Amino acid sequence: MHVNGGRYMRIKSKEIAEELGVSPATVSLALNNRPGVNAETKKRILEYIREKEETFLKETRLTEKSPKGAVMMINYIKNGIIMNRSDENHPVLLEIKRTVQNSGYQFYHRVFLEQAQSLDELLLECRRLDVKGIYIMAAEMRHSDIYPFLKLNIPIVTGDNLFYEEGIDSFLIDNREGIGRAVDYLVDKGHSHIIYLAENIDIFNFIERREAFVLEMAKRECGDASSRIWHLGSDVDTVYESMCHHLDEGLKQTTAFVLESSVVSLGVSKALLERHIRIPRDISLLGFDALPPVSLLGMELTLVKGTHTKRHLAAVKHLLRHIEDENEEIMRVYYKTRLIEGSSVHNKTKYIYT
Repeated sequence: MHVNGGRYMRIKSKEIAEELGVSPATVSLALNNRPGVNAETKKRILEYIREKEETFLKETRLTEKSPKGAVMMINYIKNGIIMNRSDENHPVLLEIKRTVQNSGYQFYHRVFLEQAQSLDELLLECRRLDVKGIYIMAAEMRHSDIYPFLKLNIPIVTGDNLFYEEGIDSFLIDNREGIGRAVDYLVDKGHSHIIYLAENIDIFNFIERREAFVLEMAKRECGDASSRIWHLGSDVDTVYESMCHHLDEGLKQTTAFVLESSVVSLGVSKALLERHIRIPRDISLLGFDALPPVSLLGMELTLVKGTHTKRHLAAVKHLLRHIEDENEEIMRVYYKTRLIEGSSVHNKTKYIYT
């Protein structure tokens, strides 16, 4: 697919289908003006392409006016379980964009869907736009995924992952500290039979949290917790169904659950509340990280929360310094968590429900 002015933009039918929630065949019919597509769907597809073309032209013109080049922020999506913050008007992105532009660079934000888009085309785009440095939100990346980016020979900073041996600086949530905070809080409230409820995908933050749970439980003399990690699923419905299966077998001695993510928190809470299991009277819950704005039927979930806005902005500011001044030291910057008390943890040291 081409745009005006002699410049070309490649966009795949599969990518359009992924973004709009339609089939590639539907996209193909719409593009070729063939029957079989309703007018509203066809309009959505054509408007999406037009917006892409306008963005492409605008960015091309901006690049031609930018003597210092550009900085790109990439949200790398492998499994699709990390929230897709592709809204260009998101406050975090707007603040980062202002910071980059004030430093004399153009700012580009890309959501890279590994299963639907071409990495080679993304790398070509980086070269075409004269990108001088990249910040990658890399929570879903595997170790080998970073190597193609190294061929660009430009500074790279990652968030939510470690590529220390590759000489890449990283800005991370301190998962060990956060899980330690959670375990300490529960144990201090009289809980020792604690189960960790996990997703079934092994991404960096989740692996760190699971390993920390086993270590922190041993540290508090709560026994070997390696068998107390239940993998439930990676979407709310699957987590809900898996949790219902476990509830059919009974809670036994378990008095508290640590919830690995927002998805786990929502699915587990739904299963417990549907079964009329009283929180925190029958079971205590402690979640990790921020929940989306979804009601949990009046329950205030006690949370260990990491910082995201400040961390991403700090990472981009560090990248800008790295571009301007060659940095030989490799940095790992950990951000501490904070515990937000809700009403989902029972204090067994003070009173017992009867």
